[in-house]
Order: sequence, then C-alpha cells, then structure tokens
Amino acid sequence: MRCLPLMLLLLVPSAALGQSLSAREILDKVLESDSFGLSSADVRARAVAKDELGSQRELSFTAKSRKYAPRLSRSLLRFTSPADIKGVGFLQLQKKDGDDDRHLFLPELKKSRRISGKMRGNAFMGTDFNYADLDRRDMRDASATAKAGENLGKLACHHLDVQPTGGDAVYARLEIWVRKDNLVPLKTLMFNKAGVLLKTLQTQELKRIKGRWFITRSLMTNHAEHRTTELTLEEITPRDDADDEAFTVRNLEKI
Repeated sequence: MRCLPLMLLLLVPSAALGQSLSAREILDKVLESDSFGLSSADVRARAVAKDELGSQRELSFTAKSRKYAPRLSRSLLRFTSPADIKGVGFLQLQKKDGDDDRHLFLPELKKSRRISGKMRGNAFMGTDFNYADLDRRDMRDASATAKAGENLGKLACHHLDVQPTGGDAVYARLEIWVRKDNLVPLKTLMFNKAGVLLKTLQTQELKRIKGRWFITRSLMTNHAEHRTTELTLEEITPRDDADDEAFTVRNLEKI
C-alpha cells in the first residue's frame, strides 16, 4: 500500500471517535494504538540525524515487538548500519509498576548492559530521541487535561496538556495534538521544569495497514542542540505472535 501524504488523508471520513472520552482516556488510546510500531509489529526503519551545519548520520535498524498488557509491550531493536554499530541491539521490557527493563548490547564487548532509569534522558544511539521517548513512561505515568480543541491545518485535533508524575520523568510537561478521527498524535511539544521548549515531534506521513494507523515518517526537532532526526518506517508487518524468547537478554546477546 502506497504511503499517502498527511494532507491527502483528509479524504478519510471524519468520525466522532474520542469525542466523549476524557483527556486521560484519549492519552491511553494513543498509547494503545502504537502508531510508531513499538508493540505487536515487525518493522524495518531508518533514522537520519542532522546538525545545524548540515552534517548527517543515517542509521538503519529492524525491530520486533509484542504487546502483552494494556499500554505495555516488549520490543527488541537491532541495528544493521552503519558498519560501526551493526549488530548493536536494544531490548526494552515495559512494566506496569517501577522502572522498565532496558538492555543495550554491544557486539565488541559480547555482552549487554542495563540502562537505568537515571539515563532515560540520554540520547539514543546519537539521535534526538532519548530512552524516555522510546518507553513513553512520561505519558504512561501522567495526568492529562483537555485544552480547547484546535486544527492542525484542516485536521481537527484534541489538544492535551500532560503532566508526567514519575519521579524520574524527563519532561515536566507535554502538549499533544491528537487527531480526532483516528486518535493519532500529530504534534508533541516537550518542556522542562523552567517551561523551556526542549523538543518537538511532528507526524509527517501516515499509513494504514490491516486496520491500524502507523506514523511512517516523523521529525524530532531538538531545539536546544539545533538538531533534527527524521524517522522513517520503511516496512511494517503488524503481528502479535512473537515468542517470549525473542524478548530475552539471551536472545539480545546472540551474534
């Protein structure tokens, strides 16, 4: 199925989806729908990080994931290029209570190391996404209130103000615009405690596969460091039959 530019998706019939939901329920729907393919899908993807001088670095990876509880998933990413990070793997096991399990495997060391919650704000593999962006716990453990609805372009959106409640939250506040007809997040602003805008995540392209909406192209802008990372999901296979063994440290450390 060919990817459609975001504005062409205006042709999709608008429904009253989410109209009667609370802000927290809308946020839960965003997490459950998994529009980035980090639960219950096999993905082949590419990330291109650029700095303000125009230098860029391209990374390619595959990801396998499975949802095992509402809003929770297990996932394993494996980098295929460039050569200096080929074989590097990242295992993430989301938990209902407490910190998630994260393990980063480095082939040259032939072992993995655990990524603690204190490192959630660290950049992931040199991109402008951090570990907190991947585990989404600042959204999972949060209060949410609805602001006046807004349009992004011609697309009607819910506008949410999200306050992370976790002790190790990376962001102090998030603003999220969620499309009303399919509950896909189109724009997210991320602020620190001083109210400074740190990053902006924007949806650039959507694709519907087997009844699920996926964000196939997105752009993370790092305002503090004047950098961007464009993430493209090149192949997506929705599935929910991945075996438990796929999401173990033993499997992560296979070379």
